[in-house]
Amino acid sequence: MGTPQRPARQAPADRIGVGFAGTPGGRAALAWAVEETAARSATLTICHAGNDGHPHVAATDLVDLELRRPVLARQLRAARQRLHSRSFVELPAGDTAEALLDLSRRVDLLVVGGHDGGDPLHHAVPTRLAAQASCPVVVVRPAVGRGPFAGHVVVGADGSTAAAAALRAGFAHAELHHVPLVVVEVDGRRPGGDFWFDDRFLETHFATVPASLETLAEQVEPLLTRHPSVAVKRAVYGGEPVTGLRRAAAGARLLVLGRHGRRLPAVLRLGSVSRAFAEHADGVVEIVPDDTA
Repeated sequence: MGTPQRPARQAPADRIGVGFAGTPGGRAALAWAVEETAARSATLTICHAGNDGHPHVAATDLVDLELRRPVLARQLRAARQRLHSRSFVELPAGDTAEALLDLSRRVDLLVVGGHDGGDPLHHAVPTRLAAQASCPVVVVRPAVGRGPFAGHVVVGADGSTAAAAALRAGFAHAELHHVPLVVVEVDGRRPGGDFWFDDRFLETHFATVPASLETLAEQVEPLLTRHPSVAVKRAVYGGEPVTGLRRAAAGARLLVLGRHGRRLPAVLRLGSVSRAFAEHADGVVEIVPDDTA
């Protein structure tokens, strides 16, 4: 008999972590994380930090959890029903941000809620996580308004390696969820007027082709061959970068922005645009670290 062959090694499944607080923002973050976990066939870790001095534990016993944290237990039960038990709870004591930074070293995506009044995950925590986490961070807030790219994945582009990391993540999300993607550059030399081009239908929305659209095409081209099913649009918005991106991302499914790599001090990793959206934005924003620097 021949030597038995070892089974092919499987790539590790995606791991998603979410910071949970029993507030509207915390529940919205958990709901988003559960749906993303289901779409990826991933595993979900729910981190309920800032507890009453109990040691760091991974809670698996729902009966015990229902006695100690009944609201969290109900959320875990619902998540396990949706995900066929691929969800777990951690109850670390101490600082919320530190607990979530620790979780970011063990997951592929970290999800938190944005500021919603009484939410302990106020804007300082998502901003710190966006700057320091070891994985991409998604900040979930209610969507307000509806722009021309509602339901799209919107990616902010400026030609940097950080923006390239955001573009890769945006294509992956758009392909997974079968939604179109628009890559947006905000050109401060254009005080007014927003322009875009639909690559699939060759549909134009401008009279004169902005030179920036050709630059965007160069950034997008390598990813089109890897994700041929993704419908892509390129857009150039005028004005100040933050306000331009807010217009482009109104009603978007997801806005994806880049972050500088870990070679820089934490205080310098977020550019002014990424910081502004981590602190305050409408809708769902993902901040992606540059894995090349």
